[in-house]
Amino acid sequence: MREDDASIRLSTVVASVRTRLEPSHPALNALRSTAEAIDNAEPELALDDLCQIIRFFDVRITPTEYDTLRAVSQEFLMTDLLEGAHLLPFIRI
Repeated sequence: MREDDASIRLSTVVASVRTRLEPSHPALNALRSTAEAIDNAEPELALDDLCQIIRFFDVRITPTEYDTLRAVSQEFLMTDLLEGAHLLPFIRI
Protein backbone atom coordinates (compact mmCIF):
# COMPACT_ATOMS: atom_id res chain seq x y z
CA MET A 1 0.00 0.00 0.00
CA ARG A 2 1.33 3.44 -0.87
CA GLU A 3 0.76 6.57 1.19
CA ASP A 4 -1.92 7.66 -1.31
CA ASP A 5 -3.70 4.33 -0.83
CA ALA A 6 -3.53 4.73 2.94
CA SER A 7 -4.94 8.25 2.70
CA ILE A 8 -7.82 7.07 0.55
CA ARG A 9 -8.60 4.22 2.92
CA LEU A 10 -8.45 6.51 5.97
CA SER A 11 -10.65 9.06 4.20
CA THR A 12 -13.19 6.33 3.55
CA VAL A 13 -13.27 5.36 7.22
CA VAL A 14 -13.58 8.98 8.36
CA ALA A 15 -16.38 9.63 5.86
CA SER A 16 -18.26 6.50 6.95
CA VAL A 17 -18.00 7.39 10.61
CA ARG A 18 -19.13 10.96 9.94
CA THR A 19 -22.25 9.81 8.09
CA ARG A 20 -23.35 7.69 11.04
CA LEU A 21 -23.07 10.47 13.61
CA GLU A 22 -25.87 12.85 14.48
CA PRO A 23 -25.33 16.41 13.14
CA SER A 24 -24.80 17.73 16.67
CA HIS A 25 -22.34 15.02 17.73
CA PRO A 26 -19.19 16.64 19.17
CA ALA A 27 -16.90 14.21 17.33
CA LEU A 28 -17.77 15.81 13.98
CA ASN A 29 -15.50 18.81 14.57
CA ALA A 30 -12.64 16.54 15.60
CA LEU A 31 -13.17 14.37 12.53
CA ARG A 32 -12.84 17.48 10.37
CA SER A 33 -9.31 17.97 11.66
CA THR A 34 -8.58 14.31 10.95
CA ALA A 35 -9.78 14.79 7.38
CA GLU A 36 -7.53 17.86 7.09
CA ALA A 37 -4.53 15.81 8.23
CA ILE A 38 -5.33 13.30 5.49
CA ASP A 39 -5.67 16.10 2.93
CA ASN A 40 -2.29 17.46 4.05
CA ALA A 41 -0.64 14.08 3.39
CA GLU A 42 -0.26 13.23 7.07
CA PRO A 43 -1.91 9.81 7.28
CA GLU A 44 0.12 8.81 10.34
CA LEU A 45 -1.21 11.82 12.27
CA ALA A 46 -4.71 11.13 10.96
CA LEU A 47 -4.57 7.53 12.16
CA ASP A 48 -3.51 8.65 15.63
CA ASP A 49 -6.23 11.33 15.70
CA LEU A 50 -8.90 8.92 14.57
CA CYS A 51 -8.00 6.38 17.26
CA GLN A 52 -8.16 9.08 19.92
CA ILE A 53 -11.49 10.40 18.62
CA ILE A 54 -13.03 6.92 18.63
CA ARG A 55 -12.05 6.40 22.26
CA PHE A 56 -12.73 9.89 23.60
CA PHE A 57 -16.14 10.32 21.97
CA ASP A 58 -17.16 6.65 22.28
CA VAL A 59 -17.60 6.35 18.51
CA ARG A 60 -18.54 2.95 17.11
CA ILE A 61 -16.75 1.52 14.08
CA THR A 62 -17.50 -1.50 11.94
CA PRO A 63 -15.27 -4.57 11.75
CA THR A 64 -14.37 -3.58 8.19
CA GLU A 65 -13.33 -0.11 9.33
CA TYR A 66 -11.21 -1.63 12.07
CA ASP A 67 -9.58 -3.94 9.52
CA THR A 68 -8.78 -0.89 7.40
CA LEU A 69 -7.22 0.88 10.38
CA ARG A 70 -5.21 -2.24 11.17
CA ALA A 71 -3.93 -2.49 7.57
CA VAL A 72 -2.93 1.17 7.54
CA SER A 73 -1.21 0.85 10.91
CA GLN A 74 0.77 -2.12 9.60
CA GLU A 75 1.80 -0.18 6.51
CA PHE A 76 3.19 2.66 8.62
CA LEU A 77 4.65 0.36 11.27
CA MET A 78 2.25 1.85 13.80
CA THR A 79 0.62 -1.33 15.07
CA ASP A 80 1.64 -0.41 18.62
CA LEU A 81 -0.49 2.75 18.30
CA LEU A 82 -3.53 0.78 17.25
CA GLU A 83 -3.00 -1.85 19.92
CA GLY A 84 -2.51 0.84 22.55
CA ALA A 85 -5.75 2.53 21.53
CA HIS A 86 -7.73 -0.58 22.56
CA LEU A 87 -10.40 -0.08 19.92
CA LEU A 88 -11.92 -3.56 20.04
CA PRO A 89 -14.71 -2.49 22.46
CA PHE A 90 -15.74 0.19 19.95
CA ILE A 91 -16.39 -2.24 17.11
CA ARG A 92 -20.10 -2.70 16.48
CA ILE A 93 -21.55 -5.75 14.85
